[in-house]
Amino acid sequence: MCLRNRIAAALFTFVFLCFLRTQMTVQAGALRPDPVVTETDPQCRTRPIDLVICLDTSGSMEGLIDSARARLWDIVNSLAKAKPLPQLRVGLITYGSPSRSNAANGWLVKQTDLTTDLDTVYAKMMSLRTDGGDEFVGWALRRALDWMQWSNDPQALKLVFIAGNESADQASEVFNFRYVGEDARNRGITVNSIYCGDREVGLRERWDQVAACGGGSYSAIDMRCGTIQIETPQDKVLLELNLKLNATYVPYGSLGQAGRERQLDQDRNADRVGIASSASRAEAKATKLYDNSQWDLVDGVARKKVAVKDLKESDLPEAMKSMLAEKREEFVETQARTRADIQEQIAEVSTAREQFLRDARAKSADGRQALDEAMIDALRTQAKSKGFKFD
Repeated sequence: MCLRNRIAAALFTFVFLCFLRTQMTVQAGALRPDPVVTETDPQCRTRPIDLVICLDTSGSMEGLIDSARARLWDIVNSLAKAKPLPQLRVGLITYGSPSRSNAANGWLVKQTDLTTDLDTVYAKMMSLRTDGGDEFVGWALRRALDWMQWSNDPQALKLVFIAGNESADQASEVFNFRYVGEDARNRGITVNSIYCGDREVGLRERWDQVAACGGGSYSAIDMRCGTIQIETPQDKVLLELNLKLNATYVPYGSLGQAGRERQLDQDRNADRVGIASSASRAEAKATKLYDNSQWDLVDGVARKKVAVKDLKESDLPEAMKSMLAEKREEFVETQARTRADIQEQIAEVSTAREQFLRDARAKSADGRQALDEAMIDALRTQAKSKGFKFD
């Protein structure tokens, strides 16, 4: 056989073998297909939930503020069970305290814009104080619409919860809640009202109309219920796991140290509120809704907001500065795996804790509703109308 024929035969054999290998791979893939991640897979996509809380901080509302402090993390934990996973942002407005505002602003303060930084929201809640003043519901709702940077996503769930205990018609000549509620609905924002006191009194004070005009729900709560701390056998375990979880955070950049200190401060704040609040906060920190990507390198890398290789040495914590480049990435990956393991342990313990709490609350049920129960009921109902599902 001449050289040309031998080359042709060898080339034909090579092409034929490549063809056979391709066919075998396709057939094997047909028998054992790789999991396909699609745009509609609820496990791998998120949908925005914008939640603005308007709290009356006039002199009689200390119980409301305490309820908000005690139960914020329970509300977060409830939303963490939604599918698709919410991309939660919370904003906070207070009204009715003349010492922190002025008449031109209707005695209102924007404590935070809509943010994923739940520690900042909690820090603001913990700093709130009450004093006497006028409570202008329509004005507060108007500012909730205008002051916040609401999501433009047509699939976003956009909610306002306003809580207080005076007539909803105060200062209606300036901003009438009826017209503001209509504007909110036109913008796809649902307004829910929570009256702090007897339900029938709330009806006379027109708090039900606030919700009706805003397309939401009306609730009346007993402020004292929200401050009750129910201890469980799982609380101490969760607090121990929380300490281990804290050790996995890696501050970076100009916001790193402040973010780290704020996180630890809010752990201490929750502890001051009570052991149940501390345990609920530990649960929340193990969910995907607790996002610290603006200052924590593990979250930042996971959410693709930062890459280790792109950081300057000055942006790194001291422990990483002396590492080689590849060792830095390995360090962050190790911290991420450790965190995931601890979060899984927290989730397992939390399941038992939640069952204990359900049983305890069922035994003591007396018809009174707490702040978190009112908010969670409305949140779940309205989230379901937007296509969210809950376990």
